[in-house]
Parts: sequence; structure tokens; C-alpha cells
Amino acid sequence: MIAKEPIEEDECLFEIPRNLLIIPETSEIRKLLTDEYSSIQSPSGWVPLLIALMYEHTNPESKWSPYLRLIPDFEELDLPMFWENSEVDKELSGTGVPDAVRNDIVSIEKEFRDLVLPFIKKHEPVFPKQCQDIEFFKKMVSFVMAYSFTEPDNITEEDSHDEEGSKPPPMMVPMADILNHVANNNAQLCFGRESLKMVATKSIKKGEEVFNTYGHLANWELLHMYGFAEPYPNNHYDTVDIPMSLLHKVAQEGRFNEELKLLEEKWQFLKSMSIVEDSGMFVVGTEGVMTEEELYQTLKVLFLSKAEFNDLKENEGWMESDDDEDTDILTNDAITRLPAEWKVLLERVAREKMCQINCNSLEEDEKLLKSEKWTRISSRQRYSLYVRYGQRQILLKLVQLCKR
Repeated sequence: MIAKEPIEEDECLFEIPRNLLIIPETSEIRKLLTDEYSSIQSPSGWVPLLIALMYEHTNPESKWSPYLRLIPDFEELDLPMFWENSEVDKELSGTGVPDAVRNDIVSIEKEFRDLVLPFIKKHEPVFPKQCQDIEFFKKMVSFVMAYSFTEPDNITEEDSHDEEGSKPPPMMVPMADILNHVANNNAQLCFGRESLKMVATKSIKKGEEVFNTYGHLANWELLHMYGFAEPYPNNHYDTVDIPMSLLHKVAQEGRFNEELKLLEEKWQFLKSMSIVEDSGMFVVGTEGVMTEEELYQTLKVLFLSKAEFNDLKENEGWMESDDDEDTDILTNDAITRLPAEWKVLLERVAREKMCQINCNSLEEDEKLLKSEKWTRISSRQRYSLYVRYGQRQILLKLVQLCKR
């Protein structure tokens, strides 16, 4: 969307009444979905919307047909879930995308098999045969991933089927979904009780593109859910996930006998305090560590002496706060002031994580970015490189901070 005239900050670009949103409550089969709501609930919360979309998309007389015809062909929704597994692993190993895709596929197939297909077959006269095809269902999932919006859970007080603490389900918002995303956006969707409004967050000059935001998303999340990523350093929300298990593994190196036994006791203590977990992640962003409390407390416990650790256990996990109130805030600047032994461990972990991103090296990716070959690579390769390169830059920055 391009601005034909100058747009002022806070100006409303367009407004969508709530009755034009595509949600289960506005679908032609809303009564069917409401009556059997309990039978189509799942951890994702997406199934009612997906069934509604399957019906509306295959119904030529649906009031949503004009909108659905404007959506790009599903083949253009080139999400990694549609790539070959070998390509995902080759281009994105170590970035978090392959694991997310595998988890998606398992969840999608389970929800289709256990909830969607039985519902469709029970109401076979309502749904065409196409709706019993899992590949069609996967395309509906990709459509929701790439185009839907999720409402903040504090907007309305209307009655809902959602359980307390559950994430609000997604919704399709015609018109709003045609705007592209950048981290440095100039517009955002505002949710009101009667309607949703796209509002300029800053002045926009004539001829400039209007960009929405899909949220504070790292490049790997953008590629996973939307099929694109931003070039470095445009995405200031970019992050890299460091497995907690990797820090545990690196901390074990060079420790033997009693020293290793003490380390393992400390790790189990951290797990009992819910500070770390086997599948957990430490998240590092462009401005520092985002899971700062977890990482700070982990490092602190791991480097306690045996006597200090015994005192900690006797106090049932309660630790006195440091004299400097800001020492547990792991911004880039604060990382440089950490104890030397902490920084040595963090540097080793960052280097190990860089090795796990094993498609090309940082130097090879930098060379590719500057070569003529860059213009000839596929969009999959280009966006994958953006993900790898951004994560490696964050890790390289962490290494440099630890060396100061």
C-alpha cells in the first residue's frame, strides 16, 4: 500500500467493522461451530477458525468469496513447512526454524486427524470432499499463519469460550492483511470494541509504502510464520535462541570428579527452582539478553563455591540481591561488567552456538552478499541467509562483549 498523499501521525487510514472480520462467529456455519465447540478445541485454538475458512473457501456463494479470491495463490505462501525437510535443514540448521517446522507438522496432523476430519465427516453434506484432504488443511493453516491477527486479550469483556489464561484465537482481517511488515513500521492495527482501525504511528510522505507490524518478531519467527525475513541490520527485534542444555554442556567441559558432581547438583537445583529446563532457551537480542533473569541467576549459581551453594540450599533457594541493583540486567553494556569467569563461559557458549548454524560460515555468507551470485539465488536462500546472518551477528557481538 502506497501513500497517495501525505499522512499525518495518528491519522486513521481505514476502519474495519467487527462484523466484517472472518471468525467462527461470523461464518455461515457459526451455529454448527458453536453447538459442537467442545469437540473442536485444541491447544492451538485455531481449529474453529480453520474449519470456518475451509467452508467459506469452498463455498462459491460465500459472502467472503471476493476477499478470498484476492488472496495470493496458496502456492505463493512459501512457508518452510512446505519445503523439503532436507532444504530446511540445509539452509536453517541451528536457527530454530527446523524444530519449529517439525513441531508444526506434528501438531497440524494431530489436529486434523483427531478433530477436524471427524467433524467434517460427521457433517459431510455441509463440506465438499476437498475438506477431507490434509494438504488442503495445511494450506488453510499457512493462510492463517501468514495473514491472521491476534487480538490483545484485554480489549473486550465480551463472553468467550476461552479458558482463563488461554491465548486469544486468531482472526482474519480483510484489508489490514494487505500491508507488509517491517520492524520499523509506520502504521499499526488498533483494536476497538466496534471496529479495528489501521492508524499511522508516524508521518508518512507521499509515495512511501505503508508498513504494518506483525509484532516484535525475530527473523527466524518471520520466516517460520510468514515466509520472509528482513536483511541485517533492519530487524532490531532479531534474536537468537541458545538452548539451556547447550550452556549446561559447555559448563561441563573440563570438569571432573567432585567438581563435575557439584556442577550437576547445581543444575538440578536450578531445574527444581524452574530457572532452567531441558528444552528451555536463553534468548539474546540485539541490545542484550532478553531472558536476563534466568541467565543471570543460572550463571550466579553455577559459579558459587561449595559453601555458598550449601548456604543457598539451606535458605531454600533465596539469594540476597547484589549491591548493584542493575547487575542482573544483561544489556550489552552490563555484559561487559560481568565477572571474568562468567564471560569466559558465555563466550564459549556463543561460539558453540555459531558452530551449530552450519550452512556456510559467516565469512561465506558475507562474501555471497557482496557477489553477483546474490541476485540469482532463490527467495528461500535469500531469506534463510538473512536469518543465519542476523543470528551470527548477534552471537559475534556477544563474543566481543565477553572479551572486554
